[in-house]
Amino acid sequence: MATAEQPHDRRRIAVIGGGAWGSAIASALAKSGHLTKVLTRRDDLAQALMDGRSPALNDLPITPPMLASTDPEAVVSDAEAVMMVVPVRATESSLSEMKPYLGADVPIAFAAKGFIPGADDLIPSIARGIIASPLVMFSGPSFADEVAKGLPAALVSASDDANAAKMIAAMFAPTSMRVYSSDDVIGVAVGGAVKNVIAIASGITAGLGLGDNARAALLTRGLAEATRLAVAMGGRSETLFGLAGLGDMALTCSGPHSRNFAFGLALGQGKTPPGQLAEGQYSSAVIARRAAALGVDMPITMAVDRVVSGKAELAAEIKLLLARPAAMEW
Repeated sequence: MATAEQPHDRRRIAVIGGGAWGSAIASALAKSGHLTKVLTRRDDLAQALMDGRSPALNDLPITPPMLASTDPEAVVSDAEAVMMVVPVRATESSLSEMKPYLGADVPIAFAAKGFIPGADDLIPSIARGIIASPLVMFSGPSFADEVAKGLPAALVSASDDANAAKMIAAMFAPTSMRVYSSDDVIGVAVGGAVKNVIAIASGITAGLGLGDNARAALLTRGLAEATRLAVAMGGRSETLFGLAGLGDMALTCSGPHSRNFAFGLALGQGKTPPGQLAEGQYSSAVIARRAAALGVDMPITMAVDRVVSGKAELAAEIKLLLARPAAMEW
């Protein structure tokens, strides 16, 4: 496997997914001189990226990759590293599609968030059953359009393989993205998943007009829920107070720029949520089931799951949360 020898080494990098986040990551890597290729599902999207624009980002100008294609062999076969930037539900199918062309020791960094619905497990656990490559979780507070514009962001690269974590982090050294490394894969994965659910709750709070005090309390108690689950699954609490936990949750809960917040905002206002993908809509049920199985108390997550799935009315869930007894904070 290639190692992180110099922070400015040019790499051959495959980005799987040409959506908002995928095109932003590919643009940042291409701009910094990496030999970047992007795998997309559609020829028209591939052509747009090659023309230097991202349809998923309202045609925002980007640095074009050296190749964008629907052919996995053309994109993946010579890659030294892979950035997997597809929706969580597409993780297994995408891995299976690229597996025949992937070098055995090529690290794969997952930029999706946490749990895979249906499998009810974290991305690294499911991926390990498909491929033997070094696995990395890549997460942190980062809106795609700001990254595409070259604005600063800080993220974390987490892996059981120290070389893989450092290599992925080093790839972004010439970009406006500062990437720290970690060995707490579980903590980073859980933080990235739970923050989407709490962001839906934050949007609901805003939609109901409950005020900034309530939203601040919600974020803080949501962080406590994420920390309890991460520790129960084998992660470390300090990870949840870093970029993949507190940092990502603060950003995603901050306003309608976040798809999950926008989804919750519509629910709180009694409107139909926007059609854009909100991962928390699907991961809330998975997280609720895992929390119940582990005996982890996650009242906000459970409430969001019941509301999103149509099992409970929003007003009733708010009353239940407010009626909970106030115990010791930690």
